[in-house]
Amino acid sequence: MTAQANPKAIPIRQSVSEAIELWLHRREPKATPAGGKESYPAVESILKSMPRRKQMIAHPEGQIWLPYYKPFAVNATFWQSLGRFLTWIGLLTNLLFGNLMDKLLRRDSMERRAVRLRQTLERGGGTFVKLGQQVAMRIDLLPWEYCVELSKMLDRMLPFPVEEALKAVERTIGRPWQEIFAVIDPNPIGSASIACVYQATLKNGDKVVVKVRRPGIEKLFMADLRVLDWIMELAEFLTIFRPGLTRNLRTELREILTEELDFKREARFQDIFRRNVKKSGKAFFTAPKVYFDLSGTEVLVQEFISGLWLWEVIAAVEQKDPKGRALLREMAIVPEVVARRILWAAFWSMDEHVFFHADPHPANILVRPNNEITFIDFGSCGSFNNSQRIALEQMVLSMKNQDVETMTHASLSLMEPLPPIDLPALVKMAQDEYMRVLHTFNTPAEYTQYWERTSARQWFSLINVARKFNIPMNLHMLRMIRATLLYDSIVLRLDNQLDRYREYTQFMKDRAELVKLKWKKKLRENAGDNFLLNIEDFGKALNDLLIRAQTTLGKPIVHLGSTVNKWVFAASVLSRMIGRILLVTVVALGAVNLGHYLINAPVTFAGGLSLILQNRLFQLFIVAAAVFNVRHIVFRLKDRD
Repeated sequence: MTAQANPKAIPIRQSVSEAIELWLHRREPKATPAGGKESYPAVESILKSMPRRKQMIAHPEGQIWLPYYKPFAVNATFWQSLGRFLTWIGLLTNLLFGNLMDKLLRRDSMERRAVRLRQTLERGGGTFVKLGQQVAMRIDLLPWEYCVELSKMLDRMLPFPVEEALKAVERTIGRPWQEIFAVIDPNPIGSASIACVYQATLKNGDKVVVKVRRPGIEKLFMADLRVLDWIMELAEFLTIFRPGLTRNLRTELREILTEELDFKREARFQDIFRRNVKKSGKAFFTAPKVYFDLSGTEVLVQEFISGLWLWEVIAAVEQKDPKGRALLREMAIVPEVVARRILWAAFWSMDEHVFFHADPHPANILVRPNNEITFIDFGSCGSFNNSQRIALEQMVLSMKNQDVETMTHASLSLMEPLPPIDLPALVKMAQDEYMRVLHTFNTPAEYTQYWERTSARQWFSLINVARKFNIPMNLHMLRMIRATLLYDSIVLRLDNQLDRYREYTQFMKDRAELVKLKWKKKLRENAGDNFLLNIEDFGKALNDLLIRAQTTLGKPIVHLGSTVNKWVFAASVLSRMIGRILLVTVVALGAVNLGHYLINAPVTFAGGLSLILQNRLFQLFIVAAAVFNVRHIVFRLKDRD
């Protein structure tokens, strides 16, 4: 039906307002009960603007959408990885050649090998530096000499062009950088393997630090990680390493490097730390303010903090430089006070806060006038669950109280989940190790060096036990140990007479006061009916505690099925090996018969089998298969029951 045939039809391309007006005018009026015509209000009184809320956020396409945070992820191509593989081969060749020359010249030692490894990784730069720094934490896998040397690695690289940094800023903020900065220094104040750091002034007068990720560094890291996977998987296949030994290490390294490349994640951690410090009731430590509207995955803009680096304060103390001492007095910096405040911040972040700074070396801590402390660079952070926090607290207090048994059980809690092991033997060895630690701990300070009174001996004893029982350490545990060793080292260098355990006792008193004030505030805010809700929450917490206790008590002390599983595993490996050998033999036998058939010289089954067994390549395959699989079985059988 056309529009002319039906007077009520509305032209398709007509505007909405015109269509509505046309419909109102053409509509036939209805009859009223009195027989008259129904009247309509004027069109203008219906079709008029109405008050509405101004739209604050408008999607360019006018569609409803939800914000989505895409986790940082990037991949490298096969050819990029192959190019990096050749780089790895060159560095490895130089390293092995240097070690070989040392042996020929009779000057080889573990210390020289460790120094050469550090220098080789520093020459490689980029991923190699980060790899060395992270492997330095693996005191559960590497000898102590290697860990000490790798921890000295210098993360210094030539800066990239400032034009690349400005392009990254524009990509992040979505507008020209001239609209943001009044001044920006083109010469970076820091240039490392991941980023360059610049100082600048915003249009509003705020002085800031601009941290920009190196162009293409993420693909370089991923290519190197793929090469590392190739090398480690080959080494495990050849049973140079125990199969599966490096899997967790490679996974953790990938996680760490990915975290450090994501500046958006670092900004969030830094901001959370800064805001929660304000709630702690202590104003002597903080972190720089983050400008989130100017920051992103590859750019981090934060408040510029002026002060002395902690390593400068340590140097002034240890070198007893008159000028350095005068500068400390001028800024009202007392090293002993700084040491206690750093230690308090460490206890708070590990015991109270949701995460702790896992890389508190002296170049990541600034000391401001009046002993105020600022932590920077939150690219590496660790965290504990509630049970691990309790175990950590028990470790410290039992060390002070010389309670070896509690120290041992707390250590086992920190290392969970434990593999199938001889638990009584593990407990006995751990207690013996801790007993030796206590002998040194109880020696008067005047007869010991300051580093002998740190928690280092305690953690090294734990690592020694873990090595002997092949117990891998989880990532957060390793981060905590490394952070604790760094904290202990720097505070004792600031004050050789500091007693770590006395300071922890003081922290526990401060924490009790904070908890008391927090509960008083809650009771005031939740008076009346809400008090019943607090009782309900307490009941839920108590119920959760009982469930945890029941779960713990229900765990078997010794897994007796481990021995059976070992031999089942051995039988499985042997059966797979035999199956592969038979498959290769059948294929080879078919190839031999086909070859002789083509040259018109048929061979019998026995003759073909004899030719295969006499073949050098086939014999080499049999020997290699036997060696690799037997070594695989031996690795598993060496596990403790």
